[in-house]
Amino acid sequence: MLKVCVEKTWKEFGLKVNFDIPHEKVTALFGPSGAGKSSILRLISGLERPDGGIIHKGEEVWYDESKAINLLPQQRSVGFVFQDFALFPHLTVERNVAYGIKEKKRLREAKDLLSLVGLSGYERYYPGQLSGGQKQRVALVRALARRPNILLLDEPLSALDWETRRQLQEDLKRVIKQLHVTTLYVTHDVTEVYKLADYVVVMEAGKVIKRGTPEEIFMGRRLSTRIQIAGKVVDIESDSIMAAVTVMHEDQYFKTLIDTEEIHRLNIMVGDDVVIGAKSSDVILFKVLTQS
Repeated sequence: MLKVCVEKTWKEFGLKVNFDIPHEKVTALFGPSGAGKSSILRLISGLERPDGGIIHKGEEVWYDESKAINLLPQQRSVGFVFQDFALFPHLTVERNVAYGIKEKKRLREAKDLLSLVGLSGYERYYPGQLSGGQKQRVALVRALARRPNILLLDEPLSALDWETRRQLQEDLKRVIKQLHVTTLYVTHDVTEVYKLADYVVVMEAGKVIKRGTPEEIFMGRRLSTRIQIAGKVVDIESDSIMAAVTVMHEDQYFKTLIDTEEIHRLNIMVGDDVVIGAKSSDVILFKVLTQS
């Protein structure tokens, strides 16, 4: 488990947080822009120094102000994936992934990782020859090739179109689960939280205001009485009384009816991320009879 208890004051912004990142789980840092989510990743990675506190992974201390300990970024076992890919344009895919890997035997593993994300055969390509989704897959593989103790993801999919994001969400989920890597994921996308995260830390104005599972955070704690589907609104058909809202969850479409006034009150529009919730007592189960 990674323990993060730090504070940092910039010119117009203050950060003070205390939370744990569970081992081999995906933790989402969720909140509005300017809440301090990306700053936390930079403090954990060593790219910025806190003003006080402690960061430690088990018995290994990465930062402790009281003991004057502050490991350099290269001394911390961290993989960092940025929103803008941060690939070296003059290096091939293979050399981008190999950058920072000390052991030559790990180059074989890097090729296996490229295959895992569907990029086998792209080793000699340059970043300029790749799509946005392919660049982000390379960035992910480069971060994982170091075998980090923690993978830090700073809104890695936000610059991509919706369909590419959906595909990469599946890739991320599969790779993280397969490699059992502890992950801290910055996002403001509710759908991504439901799809990827085991645990959520909600931030606002530099402070942690909530923590729990996605269901606990977004649907309340009475889990056993609810069914929930997270997805994106793809269509709204409405009249003066009722609206039919179609939501896409993974590759399936769900349609639900809602009061038109409620649509306006919530300001729901096509493209919004939403959660459909229902009490289990309201669900009707029936069997479809087929014609013989």
